[in-house]
Amino acid sequence: MAEARTTFDVIVAGGGLVGAAAALGLARAGHEVALIDQVAPSIHKGALGFDARTVALNPASMNLLESIDVADSLPRTPFRHVFVWEERGTRHIEFDAQAVGREALGHIVEVSAGVMTLWAAMADESRITPIIGAAVDGIEPTAHGVTVRLGDRAVLGRLVLAADGGESKIRGLLNGGDARFETGHAAIATVVEVERQHQDTAWQIFRSDGPVALLPLTGRDDRHFVSVVWSQVEARAAEHMRLSDEGFMRALERAVERKLGAVLAVDKRHSFPLMQRVADRFQPAPRVLLIGDAARVLHPLAGQGVNLGFEDVAGVLDVVREVGIDGVGAGGADDAEVWRAFVRRRRTRAQIMVRAMDAFRVAYSISDPGIAWLRNVAVDVLNGAPFIKTELMREALGLR
Repeated sequence: MAEARTTFDVIVAGGGLVGAAAALGLARAGHEVALIDQVAPSIHKGALGFDARTVALNPASMNLLESIDVADSLPRTPFRHVFVWEERGTRHIEFDAQAVGREALGHIVEVSAGVMTLWAAMADESRITPIIGAAVDGIEPTAHGVTVRLGDRAVLGRLVLAADGGESKIRGLLNGGDARFETGHAAIATVVEVERQHQDTAWQIFRSDGPVALLPLTGRDDRHFVSVVWSQVEARAAEHMRLSDEGFMRALERAVERKLGAVLAVDKRHSFPLMQRVADRFQPAPRVLLIGDAARVLHPLAGQGVNLGFEDVAGVLDVVREVGIDGVGAGGADDAEVWRAFVRRRRTRAQIMVRAMDAFRVAYSISDPGIAWLRNVAVDVLNGAPFIKTELMREALGLR
């Protein structure tokens, strides 16, 4: 796959999960694709043998990966149940895969392993030209395409997909802007060994200072592991990062009420600030689309960030099948409206999700006993309402 070619049907900026899936899907559909990234991917493993960065892929995301022939080779851990409770509450809510006729509610995937799986598939796809070690430093949309400048080199595409992350360079170059929703929170991500089996369950507790999620990972030699995502106010997160490993393990045990028994070992901890954002324009210029985190960034409490990115990819593939790369199908030039309708739908969905995540965060931060009682009553009612639970699950799983 030589880099001499300069003209492509599609240019994808960003080779993470979303960008790589988009490149592979478009190439599988017969289009010539350039994939630009500053570095080639590599596997990241901590002392316990796992990447601390994990994502929870819902069935809709797995369907996308199946459609581009990578699901079977993707290392993953299924979870069949979700158990959610509150530190001040006496009620909980459970979700089970059988209620929606599924074998699993989702799969936990280590990010670096997922990216490497997609890149391995791309290596066998002759229609993809990877351009590694290049940074986008200019972009010029024209009536017939988009020129992307990479230092002293330029490539031309009929369509550009910016999948280059929350600090998207392409969004910045095109003055795409974004609306930011401050959370005042930071997240700590790590992997821990626990005393008890996770029971194929994703566990989440809502605490006054933020939620804690324990996501199942594949065990080894009768040892049990979970990925931890602990969202909390920034000052508290800083305190927990300063603790010794032993101190952190005991703090985590208390935070999750020893749901999985003792915490036996902890890997390196990573902390990052949490900010939600939605791009002002998902199509900041003609023939340029923002997808994945370049378009929106969500609070991790619902685990929907990468799933929305894969929804973007599936939507792009649908539009390309319907009206082609240029947005002009059998119906004539007016079919370009299909692209405009696509970006309107994606931005509206992003706004709804960001505001919903913020509402959840605020609602569970209120410590007033009366509000806590109302939350418990609502949770109890919801847990006893199978139809509503099923509809909520279908939405979260991307099955609606």
